[in-house]
Order: sequence, then structure tokens, then C-alpha cells
Amino acid sequence: YEGGTTGNSSNISDIDFSDLNIIKDYSESFNHGSKPKSNQKYIMLHDTEMNISAKNIVSSWKNSNCGGTVAAHFVVDKDGTVYQAADLDVITHHAGFGGPGNFDEKYGVGSNNRSGTNDDLVGQTCSSNYDGYTSYGMNSYSIGIEMVHVGGEDYPETQLNAVDKVIAYIDNYYGFASIIIDHKDWRPSNSDTDSKFSTYLNNYKTLRHH
Repeated sequence: YEGGTTGNSSNISDIDFSDLNIIKDYSESFNHGSKPKSNQKYIMLHDTEMNISAKNIVSSWKNSNCGGTVAAHFVVDKDGTVYQAADLDVITHHAGFGGPGNFDEKYGVGSNNRSGTNDDLVGQTCSSNYDGYTSYGMNSYSIGIEMVHVGGEDYPETQLNAVDKVIAYIDNYYGFASIIIDHKDWRPSNSDTDSKFSTYLNNYKTLRHH
């Protein structure tokens, strides 16, 4: 994948995350298997597209019509509150299906038939909306960060500052700077994140902060 760096400790953000207060709210249904550090390549940024609190976002995942198997690792609220739904060494279904086309190869991630083989040991087959999207490997090679946001709204500074710190926290955990992308990079038809985020996204990709 062109446009990012990985595996280079000199690119790790120097953002101070020592005051980052992470509220853990795990569910075993979010766990799609173990992800070794050597598999980590990407940090993917998402919008929730729901104007409810981070706490209630995690609750909605637990009660989803996919049996609670959809989740991202982190949810960052507008006021900067951070919820964590899964450990960093756990695979979650946050990136979902990529493409159309062979996006597994494009992004250099392992292939997966989305039925619970290879890296993702649970898969995701409850929806028929993605029948044309055959790439599924990103889930097993990335960390997902959701931002509480709906289209057309601004992104509060408190929220963006918290996202900066979560990225620094992830960089520190792995010891290298994962490539930062948003959900539309993986699936261009996706609606999150919106145009108001474009400048921030470019800064995240190049500077690792908003």
C-alpha cells in the first residue's frame, strides 16, 4: 500500500498519552481470534454515524443483529472519553469487507473467506449486503478507532486530541508507527468519515496527529 510508513520507530508519535483514561468494556463476542504483534499494519479511523455516546455505541454492538460480533477496538466520544472494546492483540470485525477488487493484495494483508478460517477465526456472514466485496483480510491486520460523529457535524477539539493520544498509545504498544487509513480507503463506498475530516485525515496520515 502506498502512502504510509510502518515498522519505523522513528516515526512514532511523541504525543503524551500519560493522562489517557481508557474505560474497558469488553465482550467475548467481539473477539475474532488472536492477532500477533507481527500482523499489525494499519490503524483505521471510523465514524460511528450514530449520535449516541461511546458507552451506548459499545452496548449497541453487543446487541446487534449480527450476534454482537461487530466492534472496533476503541470508541472516542465527543468530550474525549475513550472506551475500549477489545485488547490490541484481539482481531475485531471493524474494517469489514473491502473492495470491490482484490484489496487484500492491494493492502498486503492476508486473505480470508469471511467464514471463520485463516486469521479471522469467527468471520462475518450475517449480511448479504457485501456479496460483491471479496476482501476481508484487513480485520486481522489492523486496529479500529471509532469517533462518535454523524455527517455534517464538526469534530470537537477534545475528541481529536483524544484520538491523537489513542494513536500514540497504539504506537507505543507496538513499538512502530502503523499506517493510518480511514474506512473509505478500504471500502470506498463507505460513508464514514465525512469531508469535514479530510484535512485531519491527511494530517493523521503524515503527522500522526490532527
